Amino acid sequence: MKEPTTGLNKEFGFHIGRPFILVSRLPMKRVAECVGASNIQLKRYVKGRAAQTFFFDGKSKTIRSNHWKNYAMEIQSSGNSNNLKVTSGINSRWW
Repeated sequence: MKEPTTGLNKEFGFHIGRPFILVSRLPMKRVAECVGASNIQLKRYVKGRAAQTFFFDGKSKTIRSNHWKNYAMEIQSSGNSNNLKVTSGINSRWW
């Protein structure tokens, strides 16, 4: 069966390939931003900044940076950390 390249992935709840931003629930409503192609930090929202947008890749089932499209989001220390980072996507997986 061929993997869909558009539309809603009901298993994960993401629209494939549609850009989105990750907004904090803290009072300042900051957003996640890729800094230096490796770390993810909370920053103030800037309209149109590609480093603050992400998309769901339906083929690898990972969240990828819209600025560095070959980098996928992962949790450091095999999921045993509070820190998020983006890597080349080889070892990215859902925890």
